[in-house]
Amino acid sequence: MSANNGILTYNNSLYNISSVYYSPTATIPVTEQILGSLYCFLSRVLPWDNDALPPAPTQDTKYINQTFKNMFFVKKITTNDISPVIERINWTTATVYEYYQDDVNMFTLDPNGSITKNFYVKNRFDQVFKCLWNNSGATSTVEPYFEPGTFNANQIFQGVDNYKWKYMYTITSGNKLKYMDEAWMPVPIGKSLPNAVSSTAGIGDIEVINITSPGTNYDAVNAAISVVITGDGTGASANVVLSGDTISDITIANTGSNYTYANVSIVSTQGTGATATAYVSPIGGHGYNPVNELGTRHVMLTCSFTRDESGNLPTDIDFRQLGVILNPSAYFGTTIGLANAVNYKTTTDFILSQGFGIYTPDEIVYQSPSGLLVNSTFSATVLSFDSTTNTLKLINTLGTANNSGIIYGNSSGTTRVVLQQQTPTFMLYSGNIIYIENREPTQRNSDGSEQFKLVLGY
Repeated sequence: MSANNGILTYNNSLYNISSVYYSPTATIPVTEQILGSLYCFLSRVLPWDNDALPPAPTQDTKYINQTFKNMFFVKKITTNDISPVIERINWTTATVYEYYQDDVNMFTLDPNGSITKNFYVKNRFDQVFKCLWNNSGATSTVEPYFEPGTFNANQIFQGVDNYKWKYMYTITSGNKLKYMDEAWMPVPIGKSLPNAVSSTAGIGDIEVINITSPGTNYDAVNAAISVVITGDGTGASANVVLSGDTISDITIANTGSNYTYANVSIVSTQGTGATATAYVSPIGGHGYNPVNELGTRHVMLTCSFTRDESGNLPTDIDFRQLGVILNPSAYFGTTIGLANAVNYKTTTDFILSQGFGIYTPDEIVYQSPSGLLVNSTFSATVLSFDSTTNTLKLINTLGTANNSGIIYGNSSGTTRVVLQQQTPTFMLYSGNIIYIENREPTQRNSDGSEQFKLVLGY
C-alpha cells in the first residue's frame, strides 16, 4: 500500500471559482461557441408536504428528472451576475482578531465549513482590511478606515490600539446591492490574472515588522539602533520607534521584494531584549490578489426575474424551487445547439377555444377518450391560465396531446378544445443541473420582481 499523502490546496477553490466566473465568456477556438452557458431555473408550483419546511433536495436520477419536468422558466446568468464571495465579518470593537502569519494556515474551517480565523474585516464604509498585527492578542478598539492621512505609504492603518490593518479594497455600491447580504460579501476578481511575480513585491515583500518584546535600556542618542533584516529577498529596511527606553514599534522604510522568508534582529551597543517578527507577504504583496489572499471558497450567482419577462413568465403563480443549469441546449429550427437566449419559457402552451370555466394553477389537466383521468392519453400540471387569450401553460407533461381534442380540468371541471400547441424551444433534460434550492413559496405578481442570490461552495 502506498504511503504517499496529498492535499488539494486552497488554490483549487480559486480555480473552480475562476472557472465559474469566466465560463460565460470563454469560447471554443474556431467555432467561438461559449464554453460554459449558465441559466437560473424556476421550478415546482405544487406544495410541499409542509410549505413552511421545504425538504432538502437530493441527487438521485428520479429527483433530477422530476426537477426538469417541473421547470417553467430559465434565465441566462452572465459574468455580470457572478462574484466570488467570502464570509462577511463586520469590524466590532473589543474583539480580538487573528493576524496574518506566513507560516500559519489562515483558512482553516470548523466542522460546519466556516472559517475559524477572523483575520479580515469590513468596516462601516464597506472597506475591507486584512489584519497584519493584533498587538500580541489585544482587543481591537479602533475601527480601521481608508482616507488620505489615515494610512502609511503601504496602505496600512494603525490606530492607538496598535492593530495594523492592510487596506484591501472597497465594496462598490453596485456590488453591495447585488452580492452582499447578512452572511456574505463580494471580493473583486480583477487582480487574479496578471503575473504577481512581476509586481513590485515580486515573490513577496515585508510590509510590517511586529514587536514581540520591547526590550529595555535602549538609547538612540548615545547608541545607534539598527533593524537587521535577513532573508532570501532584497531591499527591505526599517527603523525603530522608541517609547522611553523600550522599542514600541518598527516602521518600514522599504518593503523590499522577492522574499520567501525573513528574520529580524535589533542591534545596538546599548539596550537588550527587543525581538520582532517579519512575515513575508503573499506573492505579489498584500492586497494584490484578494480572492486568493482571503481564502475565497464560494461564488455567488444572482438572477432577477422582473414582472412577466416579456410575456414568458406568469405573474399569477407561486413557486418553490430554483437552481442552476450548466450548458443546456435549445432548438434552432431543425438543429440543436447550446442555449444562448436571454431567457426561455419551458412550458408547453395550448391555445384553447372559448368556453366557460377557468383552469386553476396546480390542477391536473388531461385528454381522455372516456373523459376520465384513469384513461388519459395526455396529462399535465397547470402552471397558469390566461382567460383573456385562452392560453394554458403546462408543465410536467406526460403523453401526446391532440389538437381538436378536449382538455379536461380534473379539479375545476373545465373543458375546452385544444386549437394549437406551442412547444418550448428550450430543450428540457439537456445540460447539467449543478445546484438545486428548495424554498418556501414565492408568490409572483404583475408589478413585482424577485432577485435571488445563490451561493456555491468549492
